[in-house]
Amino acid sequence: MLEFSLFKVERDRKNGESIIKRLPGDKKRVQRNRSRDAFKMRLGMGTTLEQSGDGLIEKPSGSALCRIALWQYVLTSVETERLPKNHITEQLINRRDSLKLGEKLLNGKHIQGKLMSKVVNLLFAELYKFQLP
Repeated sequence: MLEFSLFKVERDRKNGESIIKRLPGDKKRVQRNRSRDAFKMRLGMGTTLEQSGDGLIEKPSGSALCRIALWQYVLTSVETERLPKNHITEQLINRRDSLKLGEKLLNGKHIQGKLMSKVVNLLFAELYKFQLP
């Protein structure tokens, strides 16, 4: 009989009986949405893990031109609130305000990076809604 399990299994024999212990499987380091991550990589907002010494470092990767265009959009439109009024831009403005008034003091470049990530995630979510069946 073939036993298929998603758990690690320990088998012991005591007093002529088989004792089977099912243990939880390996936990992944991070659960990822691969299609969103590939989209972010194309737009220059992806990250890759590189090993440096004993630790892992996330480095930005993807198209530098798209990253610059996103930065310009955030700087000229989101930061200055020159956006058409709709539910998506309201989310961007609310995120910007929460970052500026948050408990952590963030510098301008850090806030712009977080806003760029939010723009890409909202864009992916909107495009994902209009998938072909």
